[in-house]
Amino acid sequence: MADTPKIDIQGETEPAVALALLRIIMDATKEGQGAGQAHDRDWILSTYADCLAVVGGAELSYDEEEAKPEEAA
Repeated sequence: MADTPKIDIQGETEPAVALALLRIIMDATKEGQGAGQAHDRDWILSTYADCLAVVGGAELSYDEEEAKPEEAA
């Protein structure tokens, strides 16, 4: 299991666990970013909100159609 990320949680609160999960997701998705590009503010805040919801017990689902931008008429 060499590919298992080291999880470093500083604190025992749900926000601390959500932050650790966000860091894991950011590390896992940075390979899809181009050189010199970073996740933008909206992505980070949205993803943290998702992490916080999941840590709190929510079940999230992502529909393919929600992720696609609407086509201009």
